[in-house]
Amino acid sequence: MPARPPAADLRSTAAREHDGARPFPRASATAALVTSSAVTGLGLIWLLAPGLNPFAGDDMMSLVSQALGPVAVAAAALGLGLVGVLLAVTTLRGRRADSIAAPGGAVLAAALSITLGSVHVIAFAGYVFGAIVVGVGLVAIVVLPFRAPRLGLPLLGGSIVLIAASAWAGVTLDGITEFAGAFGRALVEDAPNLAVIAVTVAAMLTWAVTAVVGVGRTRGGRRFEAWLVRHRRPLTILAAAGPLPYGVARASWLTPWPLFGPAEGEGITAPMLATGLMLGAGAVAASVLTLGLILPWGVRFPRWIPRIGDHVVPAATAVVPGAVAAGLLCLSASPMLVSGIGDEGDPVSPLVVNLVLPFWYWGPMLALAVWAYAAWRRRGALDAA
Repeated sequence: MPARPPAADLRSTAAREHDGARPFPRASATAALVTSSAVTGLGLIWLLAPGLNPFAGDDMMSLVSQALGPVAVAAAALGLGLVGVLLAVTTLRGRRADSIAAPGGAVLAAALSITLGSVHVIAFAGYVFGAIVVGVGLVAIVVLPFRAPRLGLPLLGGSIVLIAASAWAGVTLDGITEFAGAFGRALVEDAPNLAVIAVTVAAMLTWAVTAVVGVGRTRGGRRFEAWLVRHRRPLTILAAAGPLPYGVARASWLTPWPLFGPAEGEGITAPMLATGLMLGAGAVAASVLTLGLILPWGVRFPRWIPRIGDHVVPAATAVVPGAVAAGLLCLSASPMLVSGIGDEGDPVSPLVVNLVLPFWYWGPMLALAVWAYAAWRRRGALDAA
């Protein structure tokens, strides 16, 4: 396990001078160039063929599309893409890269979020993550009782109770099958929109990472990273609290007092219950995984995991998915604040939705927690060297 950096850790003078002397990382700038080119292409296509613009209908809505319409989204995407290409090329050539990467990357990431960010992004991500969590959970229930009985047997018992409660509440095999079929069809039908989401997330993340790298190469940025490292535990705990309201709401569906469910008078069908519980499991898993940024198994894999148990966790194994999750949440935050996902014309619904699904809070806090973990691991590696 890497040595824990001291609380007031500041990198050595030699390391700081090395940062200032070396060129800006080409990988970050190259990724920004590629993704910005893709955004430019999307904007151009939407201007030439408006029917292909997903923001022209109800499938995807961003702050810009709601306020100014789909043509404004296309024009903004084209403009942001071209600015990103210019900034990336300038950064690759090393012309004042450190001074422009941080502010330029931050502005572009925020502008992309406002222009192309949609609740549609997090909806599909939530379904996919929830399904993965259920699958991994079933494997863990089988493996843990044999490899780590003290943890596995209570988990097995709790799982049996949960399955019994779910069956009592109305989850059926037919309901699970119906949900799986509908979700699979939706993935196929929505493939073009998912491609747009993938480009958007990639572009926003590459510019956010470019900004973080740029900040880390400045004196003020190094002080900020030192502050993040010192406060990474409370930051991570605050980030882990983000998905809990949704997890509690979905768990309440197993009781006679369901929260955040269908409108009064409408029952919870078996497919709906299976979907809700799966998403709730994903929320709880997201909270637990976030805590891994400060727990021992965030540095070494638990011994009970076959093959990789007790090996050092590569920092990227936690940083990459954490950064992607933070990016998805931030992309969905702005349209969620304005419209929510409730019934049209219900003024209370956006408020309730944003309390149960606080993307406006969860996304930035998770980004800070991941940044703090990455800085802590990097500083620990520098100390060990």
